[in-house]
Amino acid sequence: MDTPDAPALFELPARVDAALSMPEPAADHRIRVIGHAVAWRVLARLGRDGHVGQPVLIVGPAGVGKRTLAGALAQLLVCVADADDRPCGRCRACRLVANGGHPDVVTTPAPLRIDAARALQSGLSLSPVEGRVRVTVLPDVDLASSGAANSLLKTLEEPPPHAVLILTAVQEANVLPTIRSRCRRVDIKPLPPAEAAAALTEHHGVPADRADLLARLSGGALGRALAWLDADEAALADRTAWLDRLFTLVDADRAGRLAVAAQVARARSGLAEGIAHWLGSFRDVLLLQHGLNEPVTNRDRLTDLHRLAASLTPAQAANGARATETALGQLAAHANPQLVLDVLTLALPAPQR
Repeated sequence: MDTPDAPALFELPARVDAALSMPEPAADHRIRVIGHAVAWRVLARLGRDGHVGQPVLIVGPAGVGKRTLAGALAQLLVCVADADDRPCGRCRACRLVANGGHPDVVTTPAPLRIDAARALQSGLSLSPVEGRVRVTVLPDVDLASSGAANSLLKTLEEPPPHAVLILTAVQEANVLPTIRSRCRRVDIKPLPPAEAAAALTEHHGVPADRADLLARLSGGALGRALAWLDADEAALADRTAWLDRLFTLVDADRAGRLAVAAQVARARSGLAEGIAHWLGSFRDVLLLQHGLNEPVTNRDRLTDLHRLAASLTPAQAANGARATETALGQLAAHANPQLVLDVLTLALPAPQR
């Protein structure tokens, strides 16, 4: 999975050092691909047939599972089982890939820089150490420096016959057209919230209520949901504080709004994340105003959201969403946080009296 895409390259069912010491070598260490069945069928068929050839570019939102899919394909490619049984999850190669320790499976640092791109070219010229192929995963290639991206072109044009390159990207438009044209593109999308919640419960033991909230907050991207989970209660407590501020601000006068803006701006950290929570709340309000309850993200704050939906017109809620979206863009452009918050808090809609 990805965090923003995911903290680790692969979803790790177990560590290989523990697996190697187990008396039961039949333990299954396959990297699980949750959802994305069509994409996995295509890649698995190519891998088992030995016809990957062309570099693969996996495109999808942050945290949606691009690196997990890349890891599963790498595992399949180096697995030593019969073709129809790959990846078997039991052989030494599968266990090494699951732990990120296979000598023929390499992940480049992200964002890719020119020195790493040149080292990649040198490494790919070497023969595989243990298996049939050398697999290189290049995560977030859309963030690569221009020098690194241009350096990749020759490798992508004429990869060694034993080399398989798997690229991932969030923003395909930021990948050089000359790179895109040399790759087989595979698109993956977030899971439906119910499916993501079920996966969190089944595979990670998350209680159903918490799983539903995390699935909605992450937009169905399991990597993001797991990042929320790994952040323990602190991230959820910050979210609660930001939502509390919003519901207080809409009832506050001008002086009260500016006081909150000053207080928040002094903290500096987490501004973009907090304002993104406000944007999500206005989206939820608009959904409720149009009778669409199921897609609401912040379901644990339904009472506050219903109150806001009843006190604002749809036009006011839409204006609130636009104001928060504008503020996020200004923060991304490194505008003065105090000025951004002053303008935003004054632009927030006030309930009808």
